[in-house]
Amino acid sequence: MRNKILIGVAILLILLVISVRFIFKNRLADFEVSIKKYETEKLEYFKIEKEKRIAQFKAEGLLDYFNQYFEESKYIYEKDTVFSFLYLNGSVKFKTGHFKYLDCLYEKCIVEKQNETAQILIENKEKELEKKFGSTFTSWYPKLKDEKLLQKTSRIGNCSEFYSDLYEISYDKDAWSEFEKFLTTYDSEIKAAETQSKQAETHFSNSVSSTKRSLKSGVINYFETRLSNNKSQILTTETESKTFNSPTLGIISYNITKTSFNKQAFQSAADDAFEEQWKYNSLSTGSMPYSSCYGSSNSCGGWGCSQIKVITGGSGDVLVSIKNNSGRVVRHAYIKGGYSYTFNVPDGSYQVFFYSGTGWNPNKQMPSSSCSYLKGGFVSNESVTKDNYINLYSQIMTYELILQQQGNFSTKPSSKNEAF
Repeated sequence: MRNKILIGVAILLILLVISVRFIFKNRLADFEVSIKKYETEKLEYFKIEKEKRIAQFKAEGLLDYFNQYFEESKYIYEKDTVFSFLYLNGSVKFKTGHFKYLDCLYEKCIVEKQNETAQILIENKEKELEKKFGSTFTSWYPKLKDEKLLQKTSRIGNCSEFYSDLYEISYDKDAWSEFEKFLTTYDSEIKAAETQSKQAETHFSNSVSSTKRSLKSGVINYFETRLSNNKSQILTTETESKTFNSPTLGIISYNITKTSFNKQAFQSAADDAFEEQWKYNSLSTGSMPYSSCYGSSNSCGGWGCSQIKVITGGSGDVLVSIKNNSGRVVRHAYIKGGYSYTFNVPDGSYQVFFYSGTGWNPNKQMPSSSCSYLKGGFVSNESVTKDNYINLYSQIMTYELILQQQGNFSTKPSSKNEAF
């Protein structure tokens, strides 16, 4: 009896399960039909709304943008719903639409239209400035483009589910005007620095060529070595930090590099080469290297003549210049070390100068108050001294340029400018 009862219960449960599943299947089918009807009604509604929006886009000149950016998959999408009956569940998919998407698409089309207008202005300005400034523009534009010139404003708002990068680009006329002012300033300073650098290089090159023409072939290698060792002091490179302060762009920092020719440093290298070339050179006693300026006379005819005799020691050569009471050089002559020379002068008042040294360079530029071009001078151990004015009347004045204890003559310091 017990077994019959259990069998009967089992049969009832099986019938119940079959009945539940049968009922669920029928009701799910009815639900799917109703959902399909709902889907059709909604899609028709969304289609009508889309057509209304298309008319609006067209009226506002945005239809091309609508056609470009409209995505059916964002407007119509598939959604899941669940039908439940007792312990059974069934999933039903249906399509629906986003009214919000059309609002966001409208916003995007407006932004893209504004961006297109701004982009045309920007591209025209880019071409204008690139043509005007060339490499200066192409160098600076990428540095300032995104941060200073292409101003982007986020217009995502509540549309982030459709657009993650909706930005409005604006053309700031004042910013571009300031950028052009900066390029003008920078370009001018760069070109000025380049011109100066080229002039320095040319000055250096010309000075080297001119000096080499005055050097003997055996000394040119010595001169080139001196130049190579001192090139950084002769052609100096300086980098200057500068700023451009703009009310719209802020402070722009930049560097200007230029090269300068250090004439003094070059002359030092040239002088070393000339010293090497002429360190053993000497003129014969009585030579008058400045005769083109002061003449070569050493005679005094008739009455009222005096003499000035100069005796040198053996330590170096001397070039003697003699000025009259008007300050004009009337006599000059070269005296080798250990030799003497006698100057014949009319009676009067004179001042004697002693320019001494070693190694005579016939091409050395010398200062002169009488001549604009005086050539010839010692290359090393230069010294210029003088005596006080002396009055001669049929007399002989003798100078012994030899160190002696208890000597009666002591010269005073002077300069080449004063002596010549």
